[in-house]
Amino acid sequence: MWAEKTDEGVRFLSYLTLGLVAASLYIFSAYLHYILVAAVLSLCTSHGFTALVRIFERSSLPSFVRRQSRLLSSILLTLFFLCLIFAPLVYFVSETYSQMSGVDLEHVKDVTLEMVDKGVALTDSIPILHTFLENLRAEGGSALKGVSIEALYKTVNGVASGAGGLVMQIAWILIFYFLFNLNGKQILAFAARVMPTSFEHEKYLYRECTGTVAVVFYGTLFNMLAQGLTFGILMAFIGGYNGFYLGVLAGFCSVIPIVGAALVYIPIIALQLFAGNYMNVVIILIIVWGVMGFFIDNILRLFFIGYLKRIFGFEYTMNEILILLSILGGIASFGFWGLIIGPSVIALTLAATNLYSSQINHSGFPEE
Repeated sequence: MWAEKTDEGVRFLSYLTLGLVAASLYIFSAYLHYILVAAVLSLCTSHGFTALVRIFERSSLPSFVRRQSRLLSSILLTLFFLCLIFAPLVYFVSETYSQMSGVDLEHVKDVTLEMVDKGVALTDSIPILHTFLENLRAEGGSALKGVSIEALYKTVNGVASGAGGLVMQIAWILIFYFLFNLNGKQILAFAARVMPTSFEHEKYLYRECTGTVAVVFYGTLFNMLAQGLTFGILMAFIGGYNGFYLGVLAGFCSVIPIVGAALVYIPIIALQLFAGNYMNVVIILIIVWGVMGFFIDNILRLFFIGYLKRIFGFEYTMNEILILLSILGGIASFGFWGLIIGPSVIALTLAATNLYSSQINHSGFPEE
């Protein structure tokens, strides 16, 4: 009788807890996206956070610093992301708005049509391509003639308001990121108590998830900084461009899988070809393909990840192709922040599947 009553009490508490969790999620539904991104971001940087805490807990430092090691580490990491993402984004939005507001639309139309005419003239000896470009020029010309100044301003205002919303998203994410870092130890301890799994299984899930997202995050961050810096210096060397602005733009575009910084350097190459600066075109191609596309992305990034793995000791077993596909899927589902959400969800799914598979009795399957 007592056992039955106890079971009913546990069942009731289970249903009550699930209902209250659902109610809590509904209350915070407007912030769930920010909370999810901040949680994954804190997992990405958990190795660095632990290293900072250990530095502040050294016996050579004052006692009040050791007592506030988690708070100081949380503040430093939040300020780091504030300077790394928030400040460049605000600069990029304001600079883009000021530049687009002063665009001479008629001059843009004339230059674009002239560039298309030159491209069509170069294909006179290739009839199929020439006909295709002729039709494209006719359709594109009529489309450009239909563009109005009012439409351009509406587009600029739409982009500016959307970017302003992104700034607010980053602000909320940084707030939750700070809270997750500050209270991460208590959150993980509570999750470990609630989950009906062994400590070894929980540790395995945590290691697989943090290892995968750390590789993706640190690799992407290094790529963004290195490619943005390289392209900005290149544009300053070429002259006639705002090197800092284009470097920031190339850095942000480098996180886009497959196309990357090509969204920035292809229009610039087209402008240089139109101006007849063929030597500049050769220099740009050598830098963006040889240095940015090959050396930074395929060599320096791997050395950087290997160095961090030796320092922090994180591990991952997820296939590189699956990581790329999870990034693409994450971006398609969650936008920019899917870059880290996608791999973390897939890594956690694979780890949970491996644990589940290890608990199944495979005695009925034929041996290989």
